Amino acid sequence: MKLSDETIKEIAELLDSGMDCFYNPSLSTIEYHPDIEDPNFEPEFWIDTLDKIDSERDKYVRFEKMCSNERFRVMENFIHSLEDSDLKNQLYSGISKPKPFGNFKNLIARSDYRKDWFDFKDAAYFEFVKNQAELND
Repeated sequence: MKLSDETIKEIAELLDSGMDCFYNPSLSTIEYHPDIEDPNFEPEFWIDTLDKIDSERDKYVRFEKMCSNERFRVMENFIHSLEDSDLKNQLYSGISKPKPFGNFKNLIARSDYRKDWFDFKDAAYFEFVKNQAELND
């Protein structure tokens, strides 16, 4: 399935923010809602979207979020791309301890590379969604 860069970017951002994302190729529309398995999910706010997707399930392509292993690999790839050896060592140390995602987030938030991280992660998610679209051709 061929998607515009803008559509890929929008789906990637929705998935990264924790949404379940569905694309209707015939209408070129995106439908989304929070993960229904999330204990904080409030279905009453999303009933119209849920009904629409459920009633027309065969018209939608579901885009999957990155699993934790894939998100971890993105962090590792970012760390590997850094030239700042001190930060590199801190980040490698942080992700090798319990709660690697939180450790990484805290360390990168206090660094000069915060924007670089978000740009890197956005690009990785863009490619992740693009690959899913190509598999649905």
